[in-house]
Amino acid sequence: MSSPEDFQDASTDYGPLTQRQAENVADLGARRATERMYAELGRSVVKKTIYLLGAATVVIVTWLSGIIHIDLTKLLKP
Repeated sequence: MSSPEDFQDASTDYGPLTQRQAENVADLGARRATERMYAELGRSVVKKTIYLLGAATVVIVTWLSGIIHIDLTKLLKP
């Protein structure tokens, strides 16, 4: 694991960061964090949508089997 001294030594190899370089590093970090947040949010929305569609399908099939009097056990047997 890296220690703070490792980072201090590495930064002295090339000199201290300029204000512009520090801003670029901060911008890059913010962009990557935002991209990861949106990616995780997208995965969450897709999972919830799939679960909702599955539940709705079960409800609709069950409801229709009551109206049309379909014997679901016959449909599910191999």
